[in-house]
Amino acid sequence: MIDFHTHTILSDGVLVPSELVRRAEICGYRAIGLTDHVDASNLDFVAPRIIKVAQELNRYQKVFVIPGVEITHAPPAQIGELIAEARKLGVVLVVVHGESPVEPVAPGTNHAAILAETDILAHPGLISKEDALLAKQRNVLLEITWLRKLMRNW
Repeated sequence: MIDFHTHTILSDGVLVPSELVRRAEICGYRAIGLTDHVDASNLDFVAPRIIKVAQELNRYQKVFVIPGVEITHAPPAQIGELIAEARKLGVVLVVVHGESPVEPVAPGTNHAAILAETDILAHPGLISKEDALLAKQRNVLLEITWLRKLMRNW
């Protein structure tokens, strides 16, 4: 099992990175992306810490740790700049929090993230068919959440 979308105490998670990775190891994960929430206010703080801890944990843990960030609630026009800055800082995995009815971000976020070629568009619930096709063309992965409760009704 692999999870590319997790959060630690560096954003809204409840565990330090090493505990999150250890728990993932116990659950049988092969890899985990540490992708804490960032915007322009904290990208330069979070990214170096995630990179450092990922490098250290990869020396000691079986689970492969991928250093990443999740750009969240940034203005769509700023998303490309933030992705470029994250990559410049050395982040390997960039996730963008997409347009979702549960936690609404600015309209146009999905499109901007796809145009900027984020690695993964998380929570893309309000994605248009055109943007889904554009994501495919640009090799942007879409996060899909499987909900058994919902699927039982199909």
